[in-house]
Amino acid sequence: MNSNEYNNSNAPRGRPRTLNRDHVLDVAMQAYWHDGVDNVSVNEICKKANVAKPGLYREFTNEDGLMKAALQSYQKKILAPLFEALKADAPFRETLGYIVASITMENHDEQAPKGCLMAKMRQSRSYMGAGTQAEISHIHEQVLDALHDWVLRSKTKGEFTADLPPKLAATYVDAQMHCAMLQLAQGEKNKTVKEVLTLSFSVLL
Repeated sequence: MNSNEYNNSNAPRGRPRTLNRDHVLDVAMQAYWHDGVDNVSVNEICKKANVAKPGLYREFTNEDGLMKAALQSYQKKILAPLFEALKADAPFRETLGYIVASITMENHDEQAPKGCLMAKMRQSRSYMGAGTQAEISHIHEQVLDALHDWVLRSKTKGEFTADLPPKLAATYVDAQMHCAMLQLAQGEKNKTVKEVLTLSFSVLL
């Protein structure tokens, strides 16, 4: 048997796979982020991504699988800079300023999503499938761990002097970030959110 015969005999049979996974995830992520997970159906995503529903289900199993994959994509594409900033060796005050700036950055595109997909999903998690709920918890734990390690390093360097345990400080920063992103999603002005977030973080300086 030559190599061509071997390859042909072992080639997968059935309908060829034409779905572009990355494209579908980008469409789903933007739809969930812009309109909220409660307001987006699988049919709408199929229409926006120009894919057939059976093909989408073959790729992601069900709506829960699609939501979970979209959230994972959001973490890699949107949340990655936050994790990088928390791991960097910049001064505590500088990193805190970066967090405020990244959350409240002005976007003049009126069609751009407001707030944070992760924050929106945390707010509506009781309506989601088990896989998506587990992923929300997993990513949230990663955020808290990254914040805790950042505060602990800053405390060791003498840059974090507030009389707060690192774990409590990390939980506090996470809560303020979450609140600020929900305010933006609800239409609050960036300037106002920035002022409130800066004030809430002032207790850490």
